[in-house]
Amino acid sequence: MDMQLRLDQAIAKGNEKLVFPHPESDDLLIKVISDQFRRTMDYKFSISTRLRRLTYYWPYIKEVSEHIYLREGKVKDMHYVQEFKGFVDTNLGLGITVRAVKKHTGELADTLHKLITSQEFNQKHIDGLIDLLEWLEQTFIVVRDLRTVNIVWDEINSHFVVIDGIGSRRLPSLRTISRLYNQRANRRCTAKLRRLVNKELKKSGYELLF
Repeated sequence: MDMQLRLDQAIAKGNEKLVFPHPESDDLLIKVISDQFRRTMDYKFSISTRLRRLTYYWPYIKEVSEHIYLREGKVKDMHYVQEFKGFVDTNLGLGITVRAVKKHTGELADTLHKLITSQEFNQKHIDGLIDLLEWLEQTFIVVRDLRTVNIVWDEINSHFVVIDGIGSRRLPSLRTISRLYNQRANRRCTAKLRRLVNKELKKSGYELLF
């Protein structure tokens, strides 16, 4: 029987996916492809794109491929990327399950954006960001959308976790073929994130910059 999800229970919404609490486990979340993304695929992209075998599910393919890369390559410190647990059938279509990143209180972890806007961002978070960005540049994982809302702070283990924005925009991709090209692209992504963080810090009245 399909897992029953209600749209009004979604806790996050991106360009491609909706995120829901798992009805049977407090430690898991479920991501499903949004209707908005399906409409985008139907009306915006080319016929060749729409006729691909898995038209709506390529976001899963690119995301899962990076998890396979990390596991197969036995990459160190995989905790910097949200843990992928598997697939689940839902009334809203095929979903993927991931482990929820939580605070000591049991609530979902704060995003980097929330830490900054709530005036909780401090030196330990800067150190954590430096560690994360160095890891992203050294592991050759494909990162395409590093934003302050796509990164959360795991306060239990004191490190940041990327919860969205991994995997190439298209498959196949030069980024999945050339490590050098991908490393350069990742450095552009991390440099962009630095600029975004500093912009948000200034907007929130911080003198401390990243």
